[in-house]
Amino acid sequence: MFYTMSISEGVVQQIKDTINIVDLIEEYLPIKKVGKNYRTNCPFHQDDTPSFYVSPELNIFHCFGCGKSGDIFTFIMEYDKTSFSEALRILANKAGIEIGGFEHKNKILYLIHDFACEFYHKNLLKSPKVLEYLKKRGNTEDTIGKFKLGFAPSGSEFLKEAKKEFKIDDLINSGLVKKTVSGLKDRFFLRLMFPLFSISGQVIGFGGRRLSKGGAKYLNSPDTPIHKKGKNLYSLWHTKEEIRKNESAILVEGYFDFLSLYQEGVKNTAACLGTSLTNEQAELLSRYADEVIIFFDKDAAGRAATLRSLGMLLNLGVTVKIGNTGSRKDPDEIILKGGVEEFKNFLSNASDFIIYTLDRIKEDYDLSSPIGLSKGIERVSIVLSQIRDPLKKELYKEIVSRKLMIREDLLNIEKSTKTSVIANKTIDISDREKIELGLFYAITQKVEEREVVFSIISDEDISNPYLKKAFRLLKKGEEIEIDDIIQSLSKNQIDYLLRESQQPEISALSSALRLKNYLLDNLIDRKRRELQKVEENGGDESMLLKEIKSLIEERVRVSKEVIGEI
Repeated sequence: MFYTMSISEGVVQQIKDTINIVDLIEEYLPIKKVGKNYRTNCPFHQDDTPSFYVSPELNIFHCFGCGKSGDIFTFIMEYDKTSFSEALRILANKAGIEIGGFEHKNKILYLIHDFACEFYHKNLLKSPKVLEYLKKRGNTEDTIGKFKLGFAPSGSEFLKEAKKEFKIDDLINSGLVKKTVSGLKDRFFLRLMFPLFSISGQVIGFGGRRLSKGGAKYLNSPDTPIHKKGKNLYSLWHTKEEIRKNESAILVEGYFDFLSLYQEGVKNTAACLGTSLTNEQAELLSRYADEVIIFFDKDAAGRAATLRSLGMLLNLGVTVKIGNTGSRKDPDEIILKGGVEEFKNFLSNASDFIIYTLDRIKEDYDLSSPIGLSKGIERVSIVLSQIRDPLKKELYKEIVSRKLMIREDLLNIEKSTKTSVIANKTIDISDREKIELGLFYAITQKVEEREVVFSIISDEDISNPYLKKAFRLLKKGEEIEIDDIIQSLSKNQIDYLLRESQQPEISALSSALRLKNYLLDNLIDRKRRELQKVEENGGDESMLLKEIKSLIEERVRVSKEVIGEI
């Protein structure tokens, strides 16, 4: 879902005028004055010699190593890996500025969730039996307080208190109150409550663990405008910096797994909110970690979830290892019964993903029989197909063929029939082609979004002549024959289009924004290269710096026209 932004340019400018970019970046990085500017090591790439410059005069930063460049909004978006809307919220809070209309639609939902978090937490603190339960599970007062654990009482106590402060319709929209045939009721009751935080630290939902008989063991908040199931990782807000620093994340299944590890000092951890890892969660985690060590439950469901998760992560170029819990059920049990040193021992002996896969194959199939061996080959071929790096893929093929004592050509990766192939294979076309094809597919599906797309993108922005023609026709209100367009595309382009068609919630607005930003990024990159040459020759770079600043402001303006899911 996308939201049109009603915030005025004046408010954005007011925030930029209030916050000094040097002061902001100094909160995150140690910077040193060099002439008129400031310099430090770039946080966005491995930077051995400082190449990240901050200009207080132009209120921008620029890295001459990786090319990253922008203003205070860009910095927060890149550093915190967050959306423009979240960056705006963070910076408005720092500046002490109300951002009014922009937040109005969802602000009330955040307030309700803050209220609920305090209500459940205070209720827990006066519930001795629940506190005793947590104590037996090894959770300390500090952990309970830091993560704002709570308790939802019986009846509809939350509703009774919350309706004194909020409208009933807003409470229903929050997902914390529901309509039933017998009237309004609390969604959560007699449950241990785990607040779910956004990547910027706001409470956006809850997970509730059953403490009495009956009902599902876990109940989660429904989808709302501020919370989408499968998009967030439990308390990544608390651990993202530790993960970034270690360049490695430990991925666990449950809330208690996470809390037990964190409490014992293992803080580069994230949890899947009690569900299997989703593509969106994998992508989010890959922004912070180059390596992920999966520690899921060792039951059948945990094993299946491990195999699914490692495929998603491999496809994102992440190094994957699998933790072995020995005779223990999960990390929580390891900490409770064996302590943190036992867990660290398991961690240091984590298996390479391909060794883990081969071990599972040997357990699941009789590799001495042709049928069992063929099934094993098929499964490992699926995993191999998801390795993005061609060299690594070939090296792993060699390992697998040696371990299974088969010829390498039997590992028919490209033609494996059950690989979710279209979703995962690398398509050899340019980034611009991918964006244009994504936009083409989206506007054929999202008729209601076309007018907004046409206000952002002109047909001159489309490079592919066939897609340009289709775009012009759609803009005139004429229909097009999709089959005719597809027949004009190359095989790789068609493959990519098929992959796009399998993605959930394709948005024409986001595709249009991606293209516009791509074009601006290219122009900014060209100007950066010109700037570098001018600097090397000792020329006057002031005009180019102003041009870059203007283009960056244009990019920010475009990004504000349509905001992605919050």
